[in-house]
Amino acid sequence: MHATKRTALLFALFFFSAGCLSVVSSASARELTLEDPSLSVSFDSHSGALTRLEDKAARWTIERRPKLGISFRLFAPLPERRWNPVFGPKQSVAEAKKISDQEIRLQWRNLVSDSGGTLPMMLTSDITLTNGELRFNATLENDSPLTVETIDYPYFGDFSAPSRATTNMSVWMVKPTDPKAIFSDEIYQHFRNEKGYWGVFWPTKIPDASRSPFCLIQSAGHGICVGVDAATSTYRVLYTFEQHPGLVSSITSLVPQQDEISGQPVHLEFRACHFIFQKPHSTMTLTPIILHCYQGNEHVGSDLYKKRRPAISH
Repeated sequence: MHATKRTALLFALFFFSAGCLSVVSSASARELTLEDPSLSVSFDSHSGALTRLEDKAARWTIERRPKLGISFRLFAPLPERRWNPVFGPKQSVAEAKKISDQEIRLQWRNLVSDSGGTLPMMLTSDITLTNGELRFNATLENDSPLTVETIDYPYFGDFSAPSRATTNMSVWMVKPTDPKAIFSDEIYQHFRNEKGYWGVFWPTKIPDASRSPFCLIQSAGHGICVGVDAATSTYRVLYTFEQHPGLVSSITSLVPQQDEISGQPVHLEFRACHFIFQKPHSTMTLTPIILHCYQGNEHVGSDLYKKRRPAISH
């Protein structure tokens, strides 16, 4: 190859590599991360979205694709129109600060709603990671004339199985008819839509946390325990799963195994929905939500929650 062409090629490769590194560095610079020997969790400092969650012991990247990360969602119906959601991706963080190696604070102000314009509300979240326990503490200041009926927080936009091709996942909850027993419901590789084809946009499951204070998401040999960190809650909490953009077949309930289908990302959303019905011009502290990863079967996860919250028995 001619020396001039070799030089030009080397310069092109250099600038291409530098550009790639710049993109990676820029994405990393936007993230706030908490990490301990068990867990690693990251948040986008511009949007507040949860962009990455990893169970380090199991090498399981639970929240895998940052672009699918979501911060929160709430509903504040208008007098003349009930559909008035506040979508997290439409908000910008007013404050994003790493308080310490174990704590991050995120704050959103003047929330932009879908139908009612900008609302004088402020949501503040303190996220802590201590000895493998991830804890979400949130407070909502509602200075608007509207009632906030629900808020979804925390919100996982890309809750991923350890492997698309070989892994199954199930949700384990306390059995409503027997508080000393737990039962399961598969969410991957099959996802049965419990809400029918009306009233929901995507296949949906909504286990009730009032009957089961914790929710175990179990895969082969390891799992995640998500629960309310309170002996009692002043309002109802539901664990909600949505399979996007849909299923291969409503008959088989099979979930697509590829990352995209027809140009749409295939992903499972999981969130804790707080039915707060917060009055106008008031401040409310949400029931804290905790998350643990564990190694073993669903009984290990159940015992972990009971040990963490001895005041709650099932």
